[in-house]
Amino acid sequence: MGCPSLRGEELVEAREGLARLCIPNPQRYLRPDGVYEPAWAPVFYNPRMAFNRDVAMVFARAWSGLRGVENLTVVEPLAGSGVRAVRYALEAGATVYAVDIDPLAVELAEINVDVNGVGDRVYVAEGDANAFMHTLRLKRVRLHIIDLDPFGSPVPFLDAALAALRGRGVLAATATDTAPLTGTHQAALRRKYDVIPGRSFLEKEQAVRILAGYIVRRAAAREYGAKVLLAYYADYYVRVYVEFSPGARRSDAALENIGYIAYCPRCHIAWYTRRPDKPGTCPRCGGEPRIIGPVYTGPLCDEKLVEEMRRVAEEMPWLTERERVVSLLSQLLEECSVTQPHYRVDRIASVLKVNMPSPRLVVEELRSMGYRAALTHFDNRGVRTDAPPDIVYDVVWRLSPSNR
Repeated sequence: MGCPSLRGEELVEAREGLARLCIPNPQRYLRPDGVYEPAWAPVFYNPRMAFNRDVAMVFARAWSGLRGVENLTVVEPLAGSGVRAVRYALEAGATVYAVDIDPLAVELAEINVDVNGVGDRVYVAEGDANAFMHTLRLKRVRLHIIDLDPFGSPVPFLDAALAALRGRGVLAATATDTAPLTGTHQAALRRKYDVIPGRSFLEKEQAVRILAGYIVRRAAAREYGAKVLLAYYADYYVRVYVEFSPGARRSDAALENIGYIAYCPRCHIAWYTRRPDKPGTCPRCGGEPRIIGPVYTGPLCDEKLVEEMRRVAEEMPWLTERERVVSLLSQLLEECSVTQPHYRVDRIASVLKVNMPSPRLVVEELRSMGYRAALTHFDNRGVRTDAPPDIVYDVVWRLSPSNR
């Protein structure tokens, strides 16, 4: 197609989904180990997030179809190269309002809008993300999806996004600040997300539930009910999709899914509690648990929506990582109806001082005993089940290769 230059910067062609893109030449921004570092380029474009954007396109098509939405309207307040905005227009038929504070990013986004012929559906502006969303609120623009995909935490943009949605529509948010969310940087976790910090064996599930819980709480402060439609961890980030509806009663109902994780660091057992001051004791050793929260304690997906997403994904052969998208959605359908925190089979085996059995065999055995059980996308050594801890411990013991 041929790409113009960007203020003297060489642009090269790339493809993602249905989009044809002009991006800064990745070969000029390689680390000493030969890996492309997108943060070094004059405008940020990260090909590793293509999977994230694939899921977003599938979500937009499936959600708008189920909700009967016509003239889907999406806001991307952190546009960067414009790839996400262009893909929403091409693959979900959306009208997109995109903004970036960097004038160079705006120029590149406009190039990509022009290259893809979507200038009648994608409107690019230069400006502050929060100010732009507040402007949309003041103009009472009817929005369906706001997609926050920042470098780091989405927290600085949440209140403006909630205000712009006015209690109706979906907030899609990415968080790449996984060190705080998983409890590695506990001071930052307390500061950014207003939670009792901790680091548990749950790690990635903890990260997802903290972000989802924070969004539910911020929405409730505006008397918006919040329903988590999809939440997952992939690569190095958390991604959540939350749907809002106005009303104090709805916000009160949503807060019923807010609680705390209590966990025993000795037995690697976790459970939810409504009262952080009265979490109970470890059901195995009787020890005092540690507390993390508030967190979201409900299901991590809406099954009807995810079933529709899987069907839609099968009809989108152009997706960059379609097989991976379908695999994630299939795994979420298996596990999201079980809300209890997952178990780590390797940690239980370590406590029992036996070799770890196959997590898949553990799932099959628990199901044969009448319990709900599934593998989890959070950890390939993890099992999600409603079986009590003593049953899980017994199954791991019996299935261990050490005892055969």
